[in-house]
Amino acid sequence: MDWYRIDWQGAYPVETAHTKSGAKGYGIYAMYGVKGKNPKLLYVGETYRQSFGERLKQHKKDWLFRVNDKVVIHFGKIILPEGKRISSDVVFDVEATFIHILIPPFNTISKHGYHGRDLMLINTGKIGTLNPIMGSRELVLLLRGMMKKTK
Repeated sequence: MDWYRIDWQGAYPVETAHTKSGAKGYGIYAMYGVKGKNPKLLYVGETYRQSFGERLKQHKKDWLFRVNDKVVIHFGKIILPEGKRISSDVVFDVEATFIHILIPPFNTISKHGYHGRDLMLINTGKIGTLNPIMGSRELVLLLRGMMKKTK
């Protein structure tokens, strides 16, 4: 099983988010609709070999115009274990794992199944409503149990 740390920053208003992204060539992002104090995850996406600004234009054209809530975005930098290299497969698998677990309403792929590599995602930074540990159900439960015992 591979594990990756996702270091999150944000939340940034959708109107200015393209200027805040630290992920120039690759990364992951989560878009939330905010009404009151309860943000609702709308979409999880990735960028690989395109800027976030380019990707955001596609959302504005495809579905973002239909959202009535205030939209904010968190950016996640994928931190790899020593000796690993970033690739489109890694970025796509991280995105698919988030989508499969969280089932955001505006995502269309990976919601009903995921057949890529088994990943453990450790969320750090400004993680919003995300769990600190996500991935394979059995391993997550084991790690959470171990963390509770050490407290």
